[in-house]
Amino acid sequence: MKKVLFATTALIATAGVASADIALSGGANFGILSNGTAGAEVQIYNNASVTATMTSATDNGLEFGASVTFRKGDDVDLDVGDLGKNDSDNDGDIDQLGDISFGNIFLSGAFGTLTIDSDGIDNLMDDDFSHDMMYEYSVGSLSFGVTADIDNDYADYADGERFSLKVEYDAAPVKVTLLADDSSDADLTVNYALNDMIGLRLNYDTDGQTVAGVAEAETIIRASIKSGDLSGHIAFADDDDDQWEIGVGYSANGLTLGAVIAENNGSGDTETDLTASYDLGGGASLRAATNESGAYFLGAALKF
Repeated sequence: MKKVLFATTALIATAGVASADIALSGGANFGILSNGTAGAEVQIYNNASVTATMTSATDNGLEFGASVTFRKGDDVDLDVGDLGKNDSDNDGDIDQLGDISFGNIFLSGAFGTLTIDSDGIDNLMDDDFSHDMMYEYSVGSLSFGVTADIDNDYADYADGERFSLKVEYDAAPVKVTLLADDSSDADLTVNYALNDMIGLRLNYDTDGQTVAGVAEAETIIRASIKSGDLSGHIAFADDDDDQWEIGVGYSANGLTLGAVIAENNGSGDTETDLTASYDLGGGASLRAATNESGAYFLGAALKF
């Protein structure tokens, strides 16, 4: 639920002055987690954030806006497969959030949308690298975006990654997405909806896996099915990590359950992820997950 405040100080009834909106939204998470490593202790996590989003428009229709986020608490990743990453400095404590995150500023019109956020925009091909500007434009079924790092001396970019590109064509039943950057890497995904129940996906990534320290291409084929409250998928990859994956899901009356089993490496070992959530309504939900290593979390997510 979002609370909208109308900026009154600059909105005295004057002809030709556009109204400005400031929307406040927030979130909070709390619970317990264990990273599943030997001797790991159960830890309590909690965090909260408030985001103010300001939007307005010029007399000739140019839209503009900005956002700022205040955050505090534990910087937890509750993706069950990544629970071990919640202590990046290995000090035994959950990583902490910063106090303030200055958000982006955007301008939008018939020319498209320009977004500025110093070191806050992900490289579209590889989000390990941060950019400063993004331009987006769409016409009909075709859209594209480009990002660039402006204020870096490029010392961190041995292979490029200073610019990135996304081109997407979306016209049912086909959706094609191409990602690339100046490191010469590219990622192509083709989705095809066979019917209302069955979907097919083909993904080719030139930097999809690393073998003996060298990046190699990866191809993934995935088929999914959904019938009523039940869903499932099966996928195959030509790499040395998850060579196959099978997943099933159930969602009804606020309850969502999921299970995934996959080949963990070329030796045939398997990994298993189990997830569950229950929507309490009003922006509150319960969440839980565990995997084959014994890692787990149990908590609640709140949206305001």
